[in-house]
Amino acid sequence: MRKRRINSCHNVMDFRKLAEKRLPAPMFHYIDGAAEDEWTYKQNTSAFENYELVPRFLVDVENIDTSTTVLGQKIDWPFICSPTGYNRLFHHDGEIGAARAADRTGTIFCLSTISTTTIEDVAGASDGPKVFQIYVLRDRGLSQEYIDRCKEADYSALCLTVDVPVNGRRKRAL
Repeated sequence: MRKRRINSCHNVMDFRKLAEKRLPAPMFHYIDGAAEDEWTYKQNTSAFENYELVPRFLVDVENIDTSTTVLGQKIDWPFICSPTGYNRLFHHDGEIGAARAADRTGTIFCLSTISTTTIEDVAGASDGPKVFQIYVLRDRGLSQEYIDRCKEADYSALCLTVDVPVNGRRKRAL
């Protein structure tokens, strides 16, 4: 049954509708929404509507190479799994499932500071490259602890987030 529902999804909107049916409202609105009036969310969505995937006919596609190099590591796709907090709210595998999926598809997984899985557990669950997203924390000791744990767990890099001086109010999730 589950596989059939996923197989019926053919685009982002289909996945969004399925998530809305399956998740409790606060969880859906957290992952589907954005802070304050969702202005940036709307702008990003609008910007992507201007892109088209245009097929090229009569072109040899036998040896397509979508790989690229990021931080000195070759990845199979020019995509990275960006940091998202609270993954286990949406699926029981949480960040471990996402890290394994990134590994299986040959790309990089970025673990959020506000994850529901530890740095070490994600590192132990996936052999693929991993990055840790870290905020500029007031508690510099905690920041150093995160950095030390990432180094010990063999993360490839840190992704420093500096644009969140305060948490955004997610009106839909209230």
